[in-house]
Amino acid sequence: VPLNVHFGDEVFLDWVEMSPPEFYEKLTTSPHHPRTSQPAPGDFAKVYEELTGDGSPVLSLHISAALSGTLQSAELGKAMVENKEARVEIIDTRGASMHFGLAAIRAGRAAKEGRSLEEVAALVRETMEKIKVVFAVDTLEYLVRNGRIGRAQGLIGSLLSIKPLLTLEDGLVAPLEKVRGAKKVLPRMVEIMTENLEPDRDTDCCIVHADCLERARELKEMVEKATRVREFIVTDLGPVIGTHAGPGTLGLVYYQP
Repeated sequence: VPLNVHFGDEVFLDWVEMSPPEFYEKLTTSPHHPRTSQPAPGDFAKVYEELTGDGSPVLSLHISAALSGTLQSAELGKAMVENKEARVEIIDTRGASMHFGLAAIRAGRAAKEGRSLEEVAALVRETMEKIKVVFAVDTLEYLVRNGRIGRAQGLIGSLLSIKPLLTLEDGLVAPLEKVRGAKKVLPRMVEIMTENLEPDRDTDCCIVHADCLERARELKEMVEKATRVREFIVTDLGPVIGTHAGPGTLGLVYYQP
């Protein structure tokens, strides 16, 4: 159930009617600054009706309720489902993008293996407790403009040479530390990752980038040299999250199963 991206009066479905490359190109050419909105409750109700029609339960994973009204729409949509025997469990992951994407992948595999709704939901919650994220934005401008700066408010007004490293804490953007100089950002991200890992254990990892693939590849090489990665995903930061983080954002998401 995609969220919406607005450029002036134009509305696009995230990842459906607008791909990340199209979004970042439009970001540089449009006179309008983008904004986002959650799906309507009816959008969720329609999908829940379709998915539960054969008696299957649904586990519905969502971006942090502290960042978006999507979860509330999902709850309202669930209440609109006509079949009152339909089983829909909604989880506030308190994450965003691949921060909960890794948990969703693990949940999908568990469901495919025949695990129950309760087992898969418990697996998601357990995985979200383990997943860590560190990300660097090129500028705080987008987080500030879109009201998603959260606990990183104190970083505003820092010197230009200072690059903030951020995380998600209790579902909100939160500061980790400040790095002096752009060249030190990627090495420090890897250091933070290794400091949080148990040595000699496999790690699942994902890098998300906002129109900065070369830097993402550079970060991937550094991570592979420093850790034992079992599964590695490199992917785009989508239009909705890109609206709030801005181009040049690079995120490192990881956990040890």
